[in-house]
Amino acid sequence: MHGDVALALILMTAGAMAMPAVARAISIPVAVAEILYGVLIGASGLGLVGSDSTFMTALAELGFALFLFLAGLEIDFRGFEKKGVRSLVMPFTVASSAFALSLGAAYLLGWGTWVGLAVGATAVPLLLAVVREARLNGTPLGNTMISFAAMGELVTILLLTVVEIHERAQGDVHMLVEGGLRVLALSVAVVLVLFLLRGLLWWYPQLFVRLVAHDDPSEVGVRAGFGLMLLFVGLALLADVEPFLGAFLAGALLSFVVREAEALEHKLASMAYGFFVPLFFMYVGVRLKVSVSLVVDNIAWILSIIAVMFAVKLLPGALLLLRGLKPKEVLATSALLAAPLTLVIAIMDLGRRAGAVDADTEAVVISAGILASLIYPSAARVLLKPKTPEQ
Repeated sequence: MHGDVALALILMTAGAMAMPAVARAISIPVAVAEILYGVLIGASGLGLVGSDSTFMTALAELGFALFLFLAGLEIDFRGFEKKGVRSLVMPFTVASSAFALSLGAAYLLGWGTWVGLAVGATAVPLLLAVVREARLNGTPLGNTMISFAAMGELVTILLLTVVEIHERAQGDVHMLVEGGLRVLALSVAVVLVLFLLRGLLWWYPQLFVRLVAHDDPSEVGVRAGFGLMLLFVGLALLADVEPFLGAFLAGALLSFVVREAEALEHKLASMAYGFFVPLFFMYVGVRLKVSVSLVVDNIAWILSIIAVMFAVKLLPGALLLLRGLKPKEVLATSALLAAPLTLVIAIMDLGRRAGAVDADTEAVVISAGILASLIYPSAARVLLKPKTPEQ
C-alpha cells in the first residue's frame, strides 16, 4: 500500500519536473505533455500508478482547486473598470453565443449537455501563452484577445454551475430551487467577505501592503490567498455546492479587492503551476481510459468535436471585425479561443463525478481537446507572425 503511494509520488514528481522541458523540446503545451505522461504511467499505459490512492487523489483535488482559484484571480477587474461596462457587452455576447451554438450542436448531434459545455468553453492559459510569445501583451490586439478569453472563462464557470445544479436536481423543481438558494447563500458570503476585506483595506492599508510585498519573509500574502481559497471551498462544501465554484469565487474576490497584486499572483501561480496543477493534469491522464482502438473507432467524433470547437468561436467572433481587427486576426483569436484544454479537462472531470459522462466519452472529448490544443495555437502562431521585409 505505502509502496504504491511512494512509487506514484516519485513518478508524478519526476513528471512535474521533466514535462516542461519535454513539452518545450517537441513544441507542445505543457498540460498536454503532463496528461500524456499520466496516460503512460497509468492504467492505459504501463500500469505503474493506479487512480485509487486516497493520498494522490487528495493532491490532485488540491491542484484542481488551485487551478480554478487562479482562473478567478486572472480576471482583470481594473481593465473592465477602465473601459466601462459597455466594453463587456461584446465579449459577453461572443461567449454566450458560442455556448448557444455549442449546446445547440451538441443537442442536434446527440452529444449531450456536458460535451456541449466542453466544446463551447473558453480558457485563458494557452491563449495567454501565445499572446506573450508573439509579444502582443500590452497591445490593442493582445488586450482584446485576453479580455475576450477572460469573459469566456467567466461565462464558462457560471454556466457550469447552472448545469451542475440542474443535473443534481434531475427535474425536481424543489431540488432546483434549493440548489439555487445554496449558490445564492455562497454569493452572499462572497459579498460579506468583500465588504470585510474592503473595510480592512481602508482602515489597515499597511496590512495589504504586506500582502502584496514581494520580499515578505513570512509570505503573509500567500497564506492569505491559500486561506481564502480553502475558506470558500469549505463554504461551498457546507452549502452542498461543487467546491470548484468556491475556489473560483475566492480567486475572483482576491483579484477584485487587491488590485496591485502582481507579485502575490506570481507567487501563488508559481506554487500552483509549479507542482499541484501538474499533478492534477497527470492524474487525469492516469485514470483516463484511452487506447489506440478507442481513438481509431471514434476518430470521426473526435474530428467533429475539433471542428465544432472552432466553428462556434469563429461565427460570433466575426463581431471582432467591428473592433477594427483584420480577418486574419479574427481567425487567430477564434483559433486560440477554440483551444480550452484546461477547462475541457475540468468539465469532463465534473461530468464524470456527476455520473453524466462515461469513461469513453471523457476519453474521446479530452483526446479532441488535446488535438485542438496542438492544432489551433500552432495555426494562430502562423497567422500572428509578422511579415518580414522580403514578404
